[in-house]
Amino acid sequence: MRAGLRHTLGEAGVLVAVVLALGPLSGCTSYTGSKANQVRQWASIALVTSNDNLVVQDIAAIKRSLRAKKFLDVTSNCSGLVFDTGTAYGNLPTPDNTLTNELNVAYEDFASAGSSCAAARSLHSRRITAALATIGVGVVSLDKATRRLAADGVH
Repeated sequence: MRAGLRHTLGEAGVLVAVVLALGPLSGCTSYTGSKANQVRQWASIALVTSNDNLVVQDIAAIKRSLRAKKFLDVTSNCSGLVFDTGTAYGNLPTPDNTLTNELNVAYEDFASAGSSCAAARSLHSRRITAALATIGVGVVSLDKATRRLAADGVH
């Protein structure tokens, strides 16, 4: 196994370990009222809007770094995406299964793409090209989740 792949797999393993460690804590809070009210309560406790904004800022920073052809900034921003996605992922599940699934898909895409991109060896790496495509798919899922959150009164 190549060293770069081991490094990427190791980062993914850390994310999984963090999520598994935090998972039991997420079920400790009980939410009351309608499903929308439960989602609002969860979102307030989980700081979902702030966490998702950090993820979106990381994606924008990756794209700016690529346009500026700053390789070290690209890989650093990709690492930041992995970290911020892990923080957001640690707040799942939500009280709404569909919302949980949408966020889960987005966060998994971002973590995978960020890990791959962070391990790239040049601006022209296939890792970066593939990461951008995966980020694009994740953005679609995050957009769906954001619309669902807005419908529940989370802004």
